[in-house]
Amino acid sequence: MQQRLGRYELLERIACGGQGTVWRARDPNLDRIVAIKVLNQSVADDPGYLDALRREARLAAGLVHQNITAVHDFQIEGETAYIVMEYVPDTLSNYIQDGRPIAYQRAVEIAIQICRALAHAHAREVIHRDIKLQNILLTEDGNVKVSDFGIARALASSTRSSATSTMGTP
Repeated sequence: MQQRLGRYELLERIACGGQGTVWRARDPNLDRIVAIKVLNQSVADDPGYLDALRREARLAAGLVHQNITAVHDFQIEGETAYIVMEYVPDTLSNYIQDGRPIAYQRAVEIAIQICRALAHAHAREVIHRDIKLQNILLTEDGNVKVSDFGIARALASSTRSSATSTMGTP
């Protein structure tokens, strides 16, 4: 039996981290493959977190740029919150393996695309807060897509966060 989340068919788990689990999924309504980030934190008993998450999902969805992962949907079902995003098949962490160097021209290309994405977000007063290799995605043709905007800020707004907690990846 196929697992489902709302209307989405979960196909395979592709990543797991401190903020949630990412699935490759199928949207049967639009007949396309998407990525779904299911957030770890329960939202049922924290309206502050829920409001912050919804606000940040809207901000992230408003970041339309060739180097930023598109956000398609945000849902809360019971205690499960999830964000539906454009599926991008690879991460920079997979591309840079075992300390093998990449050509400096390619490194500069990647850095420029990351900077373009961040400049676009900053111009809209959105700060990423968790830039790391796993949040830099690579399309099949090698273009960069920065992912996971806004989640860290939503967690910071949560009543579960303390003044001493670290947002993003230490």
